[in-house]
Amino acid sequence: MEHNNRSAARKAYIDGPYGQIHYRELGEGPVMVLLHQTSQSSLQFEHAMPLLAAAGYRVIALDTPGYGMSDGPGEPPGVDDYAAALAAAIRALNVAPVILVGHHTGAAVAGALAANHPDLVKQLIVHCPPVYTEEERLERQGRARLDQSPKEDGSHFQARWSVSHGKTGNTASLAATHMSTLCAMIAGDNEWYGHRAAFTYDLGAALAKVTAPTVVLTNTGDIIHHLAERASKIQPAFGYSEIEGGTSQIVWDEPERWSQAVLALVKRDR
Repeated sequence: MEHNNRSAARKAYIDGPYGQIHYRELGEGPVMVLLHQTSQSSLQFEHAMPLLAAAGYRVIALDTPGYGMSDGPGEPPGVDDYAAALAAAIRALNVAPVILVGHHTGAAVAGALAANHPDLVKQLIVHCPPVYTEEERLERQGRARLDQSPKEDGSHFQARWSVSHGKTGNTASLAATHMSTLCAMIAGDNEWYGHRAAFTYDLGAALAKVTAPTVVLTNTGDIIHHLAERASKIQPAFGYSEIEGGTSQIVWDEPERWSQAVLALVKRDR
């Protein structure tokens, strides 16, 4: 799917605990911080950022440490570690409290950030948060990691492409799969760190501690859509919103629908 609303976002860096954190920024107004899924980057939000900015928000999309153009840790971090790093970035940017929006692993990091650093978040929107049971987490931890090391015949690219496209049931656009594959390859040998963090983290316990107004967002075509209702029941005050259809690449492939859904959930306490 082609999009003409290519972001004119400003790109910049800020210091974090693992080195520099890269981010994209666009617009003026209340601050909305976007956290991407693993193993993508802030590039995931390229088509959505202009739409959110046009609605009157200052949109900041952060690259999780080790992804995109952000420096990463030398050892596998936990979700709380990622959250602490991005909390440091938000503090350094002097933009708190923010509207925090996370997708997949980004939703896990957003949940941890809201739980551990409540002063930084005035509203939380988590899209398909990976709220796994202990049994589910153990099963996922046991899955084999993809070997991304360079092969002479270039087959490592094909292997990653197959995984990226297969995760959406081969329903996402080729452009979305291309973006996802490139981001994974850029992450390199440590690409698996983010998923390991999500698969070892009790996100349900973290969300139970969140005090900011929270909405669980989902789309019915997402591969972990079934976890959204589970997440929405963690606190009685949590809201729930559902987009019909789409895939796990809805942010890239259908930025208009995704942005409209997010904007409909934002508390307009200007």
